Amino acid sequence: MPRPTLVDVAKIAGVSRATAARVLAGETKVDVRMAAAVERAAKELGYEANSAARVLRGGRAGAIALIVAFNELDSLTGTFFTSVLKGAAKGLYAGEVQPVLLPADHEEGDRIPRFLRSGAIDGAIVILQHEITHLARALVDSPVPIAWVGRPRVALAPDAIVIDSDNYGGGRLAARALVDAGRRRLGIIAGPNDMEPARERIRGWRDELAEHGIDDSPIVHGEFTLVSGSAAMARLLKRHPDLDGVFASSDLMASGAIRVLQAAGRDVPSDVAVIGFDDVSIATTMDPTLTTVRQPLEDMGRVAAETILAVLQGRDVDRRPILSTTLVQRESA
Repeated sequence: MPRPTLVDVAKIAGVSRATAARVLAGETKVDVRMAAAVERAAKELGYEANSAARVLRGGRAGAIALIVAFNELDSLTGTFFTSVLKGAAKGLYAGEVQPVLLPADHEEGDRIPRFLRSGAIDGAIVILQHEITHLARALVDSPVPIAWVGRPRVALAPDAIVIDSDNYGGGRLAARALVDAGRRRLGIIAGPNDMEPARERIRGWRDELAEHGIDDSPIVHGEFTLVSGSAAMARLLKRHPDLDGVFASSDLMASGAIRVLQAAGRDVPSDVAVIGFDDVSIATTMDPTLTTVRQPLEDMGRVAAETILAVLQGRDVDRRPILSTTLVQRESA
């Protein structure tokens, strides 16, 4: 049976399509009898079950923006972004709200902030990547609620929505796994030092190693990309050729690191054990498969969607949830 349309409602109510639309949009300057007729017709046809009608009656746009880095659109597999986006889209779909994709580049100006002020969307979910952290400054004072997946490098209001994983605990898990495997000459390929999640992973790594009396000084930084992981591993290996364990704080960087180690004649894991972070699809397709710290990425996206919808509905909700990380044991460590 076809879904009832606005035209159907107007026909049964005996009013124009424009009048029916105004009533369902919540306008009050409509003849009381006409408004009642539209309400009856909508109820009779089940038109109120249409999410767009409900949204219009609530005075909202019925759409949530998903703000992502442009470069993430080059590949929709194997990255942090993919699973978070999937979870967010599922969460919005379940809430009968339309996701609107807003790609941003590293030189993003006022385009996205202007769109958020336009009334076209009710809120935004920012899937935070290093390339677009500069946008945070422009979005902090957004007129619509924003849910951050990952913590931006700017100060946020106490009631800001931030969805994150336990990066500190994940750093400790990686260190503990390498120590338990008997590795003692350890190094870390950390993420960008201006990103809080990267700093938290370092802090967890160092605190765990300190409890075991192991030197935590071998450290280099990458950009959470495969190429940067390769370059970082080359630097780390040059400075510390006797390494027997490496924590690369993203799976893409771990993949790059393993390629460099193998090219240098080091067997993974016999000579050097490697642990990643994220548990994206590349972790199961590389050779050897990657032992990694799993972030619940899809859940993070879903929780971001559910949280921002709850805020829009005026419900009390935890605005700073931290989701647990777990170690996934595979072949590289």
